[in-house]
Amino acid sequence: MKRFLQSLAAAAAALIPYSASAHEAYVLTPQQFAEGMAHPGFDAASSLANPHNLQIFLTIAGCVLLLLIINFIFRHSPWGIAVHKWLGNQDRFGPIIVRVAIAGSFFYSALTWAFLGPEISLHTFPMAGLLRILLFVISGTILLGIFTEISAVIALIIFSICAWQQNWYILTYLNYFGEIVALILFGSRKYSIDRLIFGPLRRFPTFREFESPIVRVCYGIALAYAAINIKFLHPELTVTVVNEYHLTQFHWLFPSDPLLVTFGAALSELVIGIFIILGFEVRLTVLISLFYITMSLLYFREVVWPHFLLYGISLNLIFNKEKFTIDNFVDRETIEFFRNSKTGQLVHPKHTGKLVS
Repeated sequence: MKRFLQSLAAAAAALIPYSASAHEAYVLTPQQFAEGMAHPGFDAASSLANPHNLQIFLTIAGCVLLLLIINFIFRHSPWGIAVHKWLGNQDRFGPIIVRVAIAGSFFYSALTWAFLGPEISLHTFPMAGLLRILLFVISGTILLGIFTEISAVIALIIFSICAWQQNWYILTYLNYFGEIVALILFGSRKYSIDRLIFGPLRRFPTFREFESPIVRVCYGIALAYAAINIKFLHPELTVTVVNEYHLTQFHWLFPSDPLLVTFGAALSELVIGIFIILGFEVRLTVLISLFYITMSLLYFREVVWPHFLLYGISLNLIFNKEKFTIDNFVDRETIEFFRNSKTGQLVHPKHTGKLVS
C-alpha cells in the first residue's frame, strides 16, 4: 500500500514540469545558465538503459494513466459535473486575472531592469531607459483597462525587439505573446475604464471565442519548447539544479538518478504542453501544476514576478469553458452517449439507430 501511494505521488509529480526542477534560468547563476546553453547536452533518455530506472519510469507511466482514468470517471460523475459546471460559471473572472497578471509582470520587469524573465536584461536593449518607462506606463494602463489595445501594441513592439535579440529562445515566453495578441484583438472591457469611455467592444464579435484558445495554445507551445530546448537539448542545466538543491533526497518524490529526474521532467513538461495545446485534461493538469509551482517558489526561493502570468493563465484555464478542447468534445459526446442509453444498450449519437452493446 505504501509503495502504491508513493507511485501515485510520483504520478502526480510526473504530470507537471515544475515538480522535478525549478525554472533553470531563475535558479542557476547567469554564468551557469549561459555555459549550459552554450554547449549541446548529453542524452537524458540514456537513463532508461538502467533496468531499475526503466522500472521506475514504467511504474510512474502506469500511475499517470490510472490518474487520468480516475479523473475521467470523476468528471462524469454527478459531483464532477457539478464542480466543472461551477468552475465554468466563473469564466468571467479569467480574463481579468490574466490582465492583472501581465500588468504586474510588466511592472516588475521595469522595476528590475528585465523583460519576461530575470535572465533577459533590459540593459541589452536599444533605448533601454525609454523601454523601461514604457513598461511602467503600460503596466498601469493595462491594469486599469484604459487604452488597452494601444498598450498591447506597445508591448508587442517591445516583445518583437526581444525576439530579434533572443532568437528562438523567445519561444520560452510565447505565453506573453498569446496574451498580448488577445489584448490587441479583443481588448479587455470587463471592469475597465475602456468600457466606461468606449462601451462594450463590438470588434470581431464572431471571433471572440478564439481569445482563450490563442492564449492557451501559446502557453502550451511555450512549455513544450522549454522542455525541448532546456531539458532535452541542454539537460546538464537541470542535472545541476537537481544536484545543487539535493532533490534526490526526497525519495518519495524523485528517483535517485539525477539524469532520470531530468528525463522525467523533460518528458513531463513536453506532455503537459501538448495536453494544454490540445485541451486535454486541462483542469487536472493546471490544478496540480499550480500546487507545484507554489512549492517550487517556496523551496527554490525563485524570483516571484516571472510566475505572475503562469498563475494568471492557469486560473483562466481552470475557469474557462471554451469549445475548442478535446475535454469539451469528449464530455459532450460521453454525456450524449449515456443520455441515449436504452435498456442497458447505448445508442451513440453519431450512429443514431445503431445499438452499441
